[in-house]
Amino acid sequence: MHKIDYRRVRVSVAKNPKTNDLLQYLHSHHIAIHHVRTTKDALQFEIARQHISILRKARSKYGVKVKLDYLTTDELLPRRFITLISLLCLWLIPIFCNYWIWEIDIQATTPEEKLAIESLVQEEFAAPILKNRLPADQEVRELIMQKFREYSWVHVAKVGSKMTIQPQLAPKNEVQENKDDYYHLIARNSGVITHFDIKSGERKVTPNMTVYKGDTLVSGLMVVGEKQLLIGAVGDVYADYWLESDFVIPQKVQYEVVTEEAWHIAFAKDGLPTEVKSLALPKWLARYVRVVKVETRKKVVETLTEEHIESRILPLLHEKMSQSLPMKSRIKKENLLHIQFEGGKVKGKVLYLINENIAKPYPIH
Repeated sequence: MHKIDYRRVRVSVAKNPKTNDLLQYLHSHHIAIHHVRTTKDALQFEIARQHISILRKARSKYGVKVKLDYLTTDELLPRRFITLISLLCLWLIPIFCNYWIWEIDIQATTPEEKLAIESLVQEEFAAPILKNRLPADQEVRELIMQKFREYSWVHVAKVGSKMTIQPQLAPKNEVQENKDDYYHLIARNSGVITHFDIKSGERKVTPNMTVYKGDTLVSGLMVVGEKQLLIGAVGDVYADYWLESDFVIPQKVQYEVVTEEAWHIAFAKDGLPTEVKSLALPKWLARYVRVVKVETRKKVVETLTEEHIESRILPLLHEKMSQSLPMKSRIKKENLLHIQFEGGKVKGKVLYLINENIAKPYPIH
């Protein structure tokens, strides 16, 4: 099948008595003529490339001088300044966009949960946002888990320019082993009630009320008139209480600090030490090269003194205490009671204000 070529060619015909005859010849062959204009010495117009053969026949027949100027070339990338600018934009725009998070996807189990988490996230950070301004994964995880206590873990993943947040519900602790077992909820230890998460049962205490170890928090019996219905108490009761903790840690500590960060281009098979980030390249290019961010670290040995209480010691003790507490518990306040440095050790005592579920099941006989 013959391919039609509509690319334009500018034709310059030297003026002579046969010029009009050439135009009439082209018109008789139904050739479209565009942008006709005259100069002092020539007549100029544009035709499609596919009609050049007919133009040459007319030139030979009438003996006129014709000059052709091809307005488009067969080059894949014409050697022009605009081509260079276009190629630079094609290379720089994806790299620039890679430094941003353009979409934050919340994968919750229900639309209500998704909307609540989206509102919380929008208050702290909203897309689009630069990746270096984005909170760390652990900070995002703690933000959501402190607000929504029903989650046991929050998966945070960043792929390209998309951030995915997927909360995971905590496994439900079924108090009843079978339908014949019913329980009260009593206090595991003393504290001040803050809030409830009750599935069934009748509350016996109220927020801001002080309770003591063994007190009934939620009854598994519901009073209806003169009768008592056996329904069983299921749920959590949260309270604040103070916990005193002694600690002993070495006075000399060793840790790593980042001294330098730099981007490197390496072959796909080569490995670089302490790679912390990589650019997402097209698949065809990623088979050959990688663009990665590399950290240079050094080990620091430090002797703890009183100057490091706020910056080193308390954060270390806070993290250690957090890991020892049950799920959904949190530390609301901490007071350093006393501390001493002797014999290469740091010894002391810290008073923590902890909020956690103090309810434990007690069988109804």
